[in-house]
Formats: sequence, C-alpha cells, structure tokens
Amino acid sequence: MNTLFLMALLSILGLGIIYAIDALEPEKERVDPNFIAEKRQVTLGFGEVYVPQNWLASTLDDTQRALESLELLIPIQLETEVAEINVDLVPASRTTPSAYLLDALYIHRFSSDPATYQYGLVGRRLKDGEGYKNESVWYDPLRPQPFVAKCVEPLAEEFKAPNCLETKLVNKRVAAIIKFPEQYLPQWKEFDAQMRAKLKILTKAD
Repeated sequence: MNTLFLMALLSILGLGIIYAIDALEPEKERVDPNFIAEKRQVTLGFGEVYVPQNWLASTLDDTQRALESLELLIPIQLETEVAEINVDLVPASRTTPSAYLLDALYIHRFSSDPATYQYGLVGRRLKDGEGYKNESVWYDPLRPQPFVAKCVEPLAEEFKAPNCLETKLVNKRVAAIIKFPEQYLPQWKEFDAQMRAKLKILTKAD
C-alpha cells in the first residue's frame, strides 16, 4: 500500500481525536470562506503553488527552499455551515489521484457486499487485508473525472471527524490530499465544486 496514503489514513485517526476534543470547546469565531489573504509562493518538490496566508495550518520556514508537504485549512461554504477542510499539499509524484485509483486499484478490491446507492453516489466496501480494514469507497459513476472518496469507519458517529480522504491534482507537479468527515457526503456536489475552485486559486499568483 502507498506509504504516503497509509500515513494520511493514520493522520485521520489522530485528527478524529482532535476533533472530538475540539467539539467540547466553545464555538469559534465565524470564518469568511470567500476571504483570500495575501498569497505566498511555495515550492513543493519541483512544483509551485500560491497559498493564501489565511489557509496556512503549518508554519513556513523562509529558509527552506522546497517543501515535502504543507498543511492547509481551506474554508468552504456548505448548506448549514462554513467548514474548514484539512488539506495536505505534497509533490504529485508522491501520491495518486483518487479518480485514477478507482479504476486502477479500488475496483479490484471491492468486496462481495452489495453496492449502496445514496446522494447520487455509489458506495462499495473494500475487502479487508493488505493494509485495508473497515474501509469503503464512495464515487460518482457518471463523470469522467469523478468525485472519489475512501472512508474508514468513524470512531464515533456524533463527532465530525475527517474519516474520508480524496486526492486531487492541483497542477501537474502538486497534489492535494483532502480529509473530511463522511457527514459531508450528502453535500458532495457542493463540496466537490467548491474544493475544485479553491484548489484552482492555488495555481494563480494574483
């Protein structure tokens, strides 16, 4: 199993604990999902992106010329809330887009369990083993570049822990590993449209 992908899944479990603790704290100040702060040019591997400073979740070292990863919190407007989505930027050579994995990998690991059809998505459970356990894939069966998310069973249903993961290309050299709670799956069309738009912002200097 891809090492980076396994690390991302392990980080989901850690984020789940953090979100559970965070849910017990007082409500945070509302975030404006449309606000774009001054951008910083960042090099990841051999690729470059332009990151709004208000999206940064990790400290940038000005002396470091090229990063191996960069953590972001990207705000998007969903039906009932502004959600800050955990996104890790990495060199594209270190991971694989989820839309490609659907046909190249996931389809060969579907279990014999019947498919689930919800929200306009198809849900298929993956066979346990070879690094997989209690995981399912949800995907849009209609588009050529579909929304595809792999989700692990949540630690607790009452918390919005980011137990789903999707990887998209930002450009040819930089990829985004997107982590979000499965509670957002019913709003996947809006989620996907906004996330694609936000990732496009990273490709523009102005």
